[in-house]
Amino acid sequence: MDQGNERIIFKVIILKANNNKKNISTNNPELDQLLDTYRSQVPNFYDEGISEVFYVPVEDGELKVFHYKPEKQTSKRPIIFLPGFATTPLTWRDFHNAQHGQNEYYYVETRDKKSANIRRYRKTDLTMNQLAKDIAQVIDFIGLSNQDYVLMGACLSGGIILQGLIQEHFSPPTTIVFDPFAKWTQNRIFVKGVMPFIPPFLLGFLKFIIAKIVLSNMKNEAQKERNMDIVASAVPWKWRKFSLKNVNFDLTDDLKKTKNEVFVCHGPKDKYHPEGTFRKVTKNIPKGKFLYMKTLDEDRELLVGLIASEFSKISKNDSMPKSLQPYHVNLENE
Repeated sequence: MDQGNERIIFKVIILKANNNKKNISTNNPELDQLLDTYRSQVPNFYDEGISEVFYVPVEDGELKVFHYKPEKQTSKRPIIFLPGFATTPLTWRDFHNAQHGQNEYYYVETRDKKSANIRRYRKTDLTMNQLAKDIAQVIDFIGLSNQDYVLMGACLSGGIILQGLIQEHFSPPTTIVFDPFAKWTQNRIFVKGVMPFIPPFLLGFLKFIIAKIVLSNMKNEAQKERNMDIVASAVPWKWRKFSLKNVNFDLTDDLKKTKNEVFVCHGPKDKYHPEGTFRKVTKNIPKGKFLYMKTLDEDRELLVGLIASEFSKISKNDSMPKSLQPYHVNLENE
């Protein structure tokens, strides 16, 4: 996406978000206040000179990583953040608002992203398990394997983290998954029945048409805009191979093998992120804790950044930040 189009999309999303916030709140004054402490106009983390950018070698290629480290940080430990499937830095600019001038973090673009330089050949591995192995290599590469840090992933990357915990590829001091993708449920008939017959070049030609069909019933305009931005940066051969390799992905029966404490977080609800799903995921994890923070969808990325920031301000021995304890939902009696 060129810079001109990026600026246009940025202005449209910001204007819509600001217009919505004039009339709508979370109906939770404490949460509104907490969110407001993180609202600020700061440079984008992907702007030149804001973050260090480097590549981490993984099987058959390398992953792009943004490393942000403020001059005077207030946090006790760094964050490793994994954005959702095929999402772009533009999508997650609000995540940075909660870290700017305060917290060190690594923004890791997994191998499904356009930025990942992955060798394309018949045996290219785009399974969830390989993506989890990649993260283990990133953690080792940046020297945090035996250190105190926060590992957080959103949506599909939440599933990557859960897969990595189950297979013991890594064992973070603190693990947070936001709306984790623990089972493939989206458009399975299309993936199984149609995707095998669409060559990558044709998928690239049809991707905007397919996206509009798939998103036609989605009423959440902010999320539709984000999804269309994702489609614009989609790499057809990666999407095709990823979907065919993972369409049967399901951690339901394996979540009980998770040894780590895992904070499962949920915020705005939408078609692809129903609250009940994440309650079930949490209950299936022996040391799972469910945090429910109902916000506007326009604040989804800011909320993710807020959660990461609050956890970075405490050590692994403190378990949960006091600021987030009111949103902890006890699921033992459900």
